[in-house]
Amino acid sequence: MTKGKYFKFLFPVLLLLIGIPTIHYFKNKKKYRENVFVQVKPIQTSYGWGYNILTDGKIYIHQEFVPALPGKQSFKSKDEALKVGHKVLSKISANQLPTITVEELKQMGIVKDTTVPR
Repeated sequence: MTKGKYFKFLFPVLLLLIGIPTIHYFKNKKKYRENVFVQVKPIQTSYGWGYNILTDGKIYIHQEFVPALPGKQSFKSKDEALKVGHKVLSKISANQLPTITVEELKQMGIVKDTTVPR
């Protein structure tokens, strides 16, 4: 077989051997990015409780204090922190801003009356 014929045969074979795995890699990489593992973990602080929202094991949101309340007021319990953390996560999943209002805190039983400090 001459060098020209050898090259004409080898070039398409190399293209297939390199091209197919490369295409497969990039398709799977895109699919992986669409599936992110997200979780809410409670954290104990020196003031009380807070939460982290993790994406693929990395901190995405770190919340030590009750959002929407003035000052630095921590959650009284781990359950309170998790309840608000899961609410924030559900908003993120619904493509909403991950903000919490005082009214939502009242509905969840985190605060009773906003005029009285916790």
